[in-house]
Amino acid sequence: MKTRNKRLYYLDWLRVSAFGLLFLFHSWRPFDHFPWLIKNEEQSIFFDNLTFFSHGWRMYLIFLVSGAGTWLAIRARKGEFLKDRIKRLLIPFIFGALVIIPPQRFYEWVMFKGFNGDYLNFLMAYPAQQLGADMGLSQLLWFGHLGTHLWYLPFLFTMTLLTLPLLKGIQKGQITFGWLKAVMSTKAGVFVLVLPMIICRILLKPIFQEYTDWADFFVYIWPFLYGFIFMTDPDFIEIVKKRMFLLLSVGIVSSSIFIYAGSLGDRMVKAYLYPDFTWFHVGISICAMFIAISWILFFLGLFAKLMNFKHSILIPANSSILPIYVLHQSLIIVFGYYIVGLPLSMFAKFLIISLTAIPVSILLYKVIQTNNLTRFLFGLKPLTDTAREKAATDTNYYMKKVSD
Repeated sequence: MKTRNKRLYYLDWLRVSAFGLLFLFHSWRPFDHFPWLIKNEEQSIFFDNLTFFSHGWRMYLIFLVSGAGTWLAIRARKGEFLKDRIKRLLIPFIFGALVIIPPQRFYEWVMFKGFNGDYLNFLMAYPAQQLGADMGLSQLLWFGHLGTHLWYLPFLFTMTLLTLPLLKGIQKGQITFGWLKAVMSTKAGVFVLVLPMIICRILLKPIFQEYTDWADFFVYIWPFLYGFIFMTDPDFIEIVKKRMFLLLSVGIVSSSIFIYAGSLGDRMVKAYLYPDFTWFHVGISICAMFIAISWILFFLGLFAKLMNFKHSILIPANSSILPIYVLHQSLIIVFGYYIVGLPLSMFAKFLIISLTAIPVSILLYKVIQTNNLTRFLFGLKPLTDTAREKAATDTNYYMKKVSD
């Protein structure tokens, strides 16, 4: 098994870009036709197509990068790995569900449920409303129900916990993947990776139809594992880089088919989101999984080829992702609730939401990073005294620049 000692900067760039896309994705969600927490009075097919296109691979890309990050974390943390995952994933989720998420639900209640009380009245009713839900066998749905966009954090923790014996076996070299490298080295061999994803979606989605239920869990787990496996041998990345044109071509064709099928109306939406065991469901699942694997591998190869370099913005950007991820959607909802009511075009509203929520998230991160308590709650490592002084100085400078 070949190992890496130098930092893979392209993974940092890919992680920052994947979460950056997620922030933009949530900023345009008020303007597509699909259900969300707040909605503009008018919606646009343009934003529908953006959602259709990006939703097909954006979270798969995040889980791919998360798998690679898990490999690096296991190597770095060793005996402290599980404790580190609890701090990095579960603590921010619990804190977020208790403190950061309720404002999202408040504005959802006001917009769609006719709630006309103040925020204090809402907080009195909110716990009983949330905890009174019945998820049946779909226990994973609690993550999204309680944490909205933060479902990814306990998803990743659960995924890591369930696969930990396998991950450790791979990391120690007890389980190897020379056979996979040999298959992927053939002309279209990279697409062997899509097969278990297709099978899981075909078999599970009609049973567990809701988003972030068990069907999605067992589909997302494969990119997570691929990201981990790719870190065991640099040859995997080289293979992906050599197949970039093929991956891009298949991604464009499959996405075009998918977007066209989306124009067919409710039948397509039902087959994708709430399918029955039909041949149409099989076809949609095959197309959807080819979209996912093609785009995430294409972007992996692209960043490995072009973005493996250090930059002064990279380390702070990478460090800020988790706190900004926790914060951003609540800010989008709070600002967006008022912005969607303005007499402006949809595109102008989208820009205003993006240019307010994301910078404010960054500003709040600058404050969060100066204090060990807030760092703990947002999944960051504690500061040393020297680092704390530097963070405070940087934050004061940043806030002064903003006020100027």
